[in-house]
Amino acid sequence: MTIRTVLYQTRRVIYVGFVVLMLCSDLWLGSAVPANASNAAAKVVQDRAEQEFDRVAGAGTSNQIKGRATEDLGRVQRQVDKATSQTKGLTKQVEGRAQKDIGRTQSALEDAADAVEDSTDGFVDSVKNLFGQ
Repeated sequence: MTIRTVLYQTRRVIYVGFVVLMLCSDLWLGSAVPANASNAAAKVVQDRAEQEFDRVAGAGTSNQIKGRATEDLGRVQRQVDKATSQTKGLTKQVEGRAQKDIGRTQSALEDAADAVEDSTDGFVDSVKNLFGQ
């Protein structure tokens, strides 16, 4: 490789990196920035960067990158939504199990209280019989 080729490739990588940065910053920050005159200037700069990128890398490449970034953001959002709904479902399951366990514990306590009462009555009857009353 000649020095000229290396410089050309380096410049191309720098252009691509700059344009990708510009494209992604628009996707991530575009809706969060309030509308004002600087947004119009930023739009012009971004449009020119996209045109230059398409000229260097091939027509439609900037749209492909935007589409891929949007697709990846959507995929991440789906995973976050899935994890959130799974967490909510797991929370409901835990609440349901806890409620069921509380009911079982109450039932077991009631059964134990009935058993103690029955055995106490039987003990009192045995003591009465022992003393002949």
